[in-house]
Amino acid sequence: MDPSATIYTKLMLQIYDILVLNLSNRFAWRCSTPNILLPFYQQHLGDNAHLEVGVGTGYYPAASVSKLAKTKLVTLLDLNPNTLAMAETRLSTAGYRGTVESVERSIFDPLPESMKGRYDSVALLYVLHCLPGVFPQKADKVFENITPALAPGGVVFGSTILGRDVDHNWLSRTLVRMYNQKGMFGNLNDTEANLRQSLERYFEEYDLRMEGIVAIFTARRPRTRIEEA
Repeated sequence: MDPSATIYTKLMLQIYDILVLNLSNRFAWRCSTPNILLPFYQQHLGDNAHLEVGVGTGYYPAASVSKLAKTKLVTLLDLNPNTLAMAETRLSTAGYRGTVESVERSIFDPLPESMKGRYDSVALLYVLHCLPGVFPQKADKVFENITPALAPGGVVFGSTILGRDVDHNWLSRTLVRMYNQKGMFGNLNDTEANLRQSLERYFEEYDLRMEGIVAIFTARRPRTRIEEA
């Protein structure tokens, strides 16, 4: 398993929300969880079926149970069984009454046929910067795999910490360097411009904006693979 996934031990998951969603988001990445990321997440949740890629502790869906009241299915996809188990338990404990599916799988692998055309929202919060490789290639691979899962009119939305061409403070610069050395991040050369290249290649409609050093994006209407014809 990749280091970006093995870091999520049961112990790490107990402190993840405080360390990442509170302290790091506020002071290093400068992208507030309660003021920016959670409202962004809730704004784009689908009404019928939602796919959560890279589930972490399950904070976002669990904090959005009221928004998920009409959503019949939430599928959790992650490479780490610890994160899947915690997210599923947390979502159930928060009161979600729909169906929860857990899929232990790398997002670099094509999705099962059963998932295609199924979801009106796909979340990629803090996923891309954890993946090895560089933009636009690694984002291309992710978008190639997840776009078949979108139902007509569906939306892909996410956020990712950038490594270059952003205004780092001393803390974010230190953490990004350290996390890349440990293999937890793979974003040293990730920029807004090369993420935009991938969004442009795979979607007819997208929006990309910056909050601190975090790129926040939504994308709709996957392009037909003309290049492959």
